[in-house]
Amino acid sequence: MFPIEVENNIVIIADETGQVEHVDIVETLAFLADNSSSYPNKRLLIIDSGSDYNPSREELQQFIDLIKLLLETTFSKIALVVSKIVHYGLGRITEGFTEVEKGQFCVFKDEQEARDWLST
Repeated sequence: MFPIEVENNIVIIADETGQVEHVDIVETLAFLADNSSSYPNKRLLIIDSGSDYNPSREELQQFIDLIKLLLETTFSKIALVVSKIVHYGLGRITEGFTEVEKGQFCVFKDEQEARDWLST
């Protein structure tokens, strides 16, 4: 599981090691969903600082399902910050599967841009 920090109204999950395993992603997002009452009126910022994460089709679907669940139950906005183009593409795929009326998911290459979006 990844460390979870809270700054103002933003919950932050950051990859600090460059080693991202699918199980860590699932555990962290499931923890947030299970503890949604701990994060009222918050937004989520996920930062991947350049990992080699390469999910299978099934793993990507599980990630998308968890993002959708979090948008329905916990967060009104979720931003994903990535540094690799392949992760940007996976983020765009995730955007396509989220339902805007249930919350917003957006992928960014710049952390400050993501923070600005989350603050609006």
